[in-house]
Amino acid sequence: MVKKEKKKKKESSNKKIILFVAGTVVVIAAVIVIAIFAINSAKISKFTEIIPKETVREEIMGSRVDIENPKVLSNPLRVADNFAVEDIIKEGQKAGEEAIVVIDNPDASKSAKIPKNASLLLIVDNDLKILGFKPFNPSYFTLGIDLDKFFAEFKGKEPLEFINKFDGIYTDNSDTALLVKNKVREAMTLFYIEKYGEVQYDALTNNEFIFAEKGMKVTPIKAKDIDGNEINLEDFRNYKLFIVGGNPGCGGCVEDIKRLGLEIAKYDTGNVKFIVLSFSSEPGDAQKLLSPLPAGAIGIIDTDRKLAIELKVNSSPYIALVDKDLTLFYRGPGEPTRETLTQLKDFLGGS
Repeated sequence: MVKKEKKKKKESSNKKIILFVAGTVVVIAAVIVIAIFAINSAKISKFTEIIPKETVREEIMGSRVDIENPKVLSNPLRVADNFAVEDIIKEGQKAGEEAIVVIDNPDASKSAKIPKNASLLLIVDNDLKILGFKPFNPSYFTLGIDLDKFFAEFKGKEPLEFINKFDGIYTDNSDTALLVKNKVREAMTLFYIEKYGEVQYDALTNNEFIFAEKGMKVTPIKAKDIDGNEINLEDFRNYKLFIVGGNPGCGGCVEDIKRLGLEIAKYDTGNVKFIVLSFSSEPGDAQKLLSPLPAGAIGIIDTDRKLAIELKVNSSPYIALVDKDLTLFYRGPGEPTRETLTQLKDFLGGS
């Protein structure tokens, strides 16, 4: 009888130990999970912080102001992008204008909580001199160089410094910094045209078209072509690239590429590689887009448009003209528009 009671006490004690150990493990696991969550939250917190646009505006202007006359500045024959713009009113008088500059957020892939786009506020005075330029949604993103110093360099700059490319703003090897600066160049150009007119602008630039992503590096994708050969854009650094993204099942898209093919035939393309991303699962369909292009054009099946998305040619038809060293020259619709043909001439004419 005594032995049974001792045995029961021992079993009860063991159960308590097991429950204690199990409880301790659960608590430790919970602490670890909370710690990991806290660490991850801390890692992305600076990428998600948003400053109200009004706060940034007041900081730049030195006091509270009003905004009026919302509009969109655009000029598709001279500038690739358009900008939402408003007048700034201070003490009842127009004191300048603001424009919202938007770029793809370079940190978006880090977390679903990080905005896909980054918005920046650009403010100029009535003489179009920059009063301030700052990101606000989010207030921080990876630039590759000192963010605060970079944005401080825009203050005091005038349109002609951007239009004539002697702004002196340092971008080092940062594609994002280059893109931001080129976006500001676009906005300042539109402000200039709004104030002084197209004729005066064209006299300065010889009808140059401004494309913000020009000069950025292209993603060196890897894939197999329709013949099973391994393709790596890195291998084509010493060539110019003409890249097409298109749906061969779209009759109008095929006709557009045929018309571009007739233009391409006017130039020497010995140092140009032609690559077609076909949005069809059938290798034979790709020939509809390949046949109008010079012999040796490379066809790649891209049914889900994954590669096209990386290269930003996922509409149909869309083209990317890539200079040597995988530097983007132009990206735009594959229709033979005036702008597309002008860019094509400048690109291939320099072969």
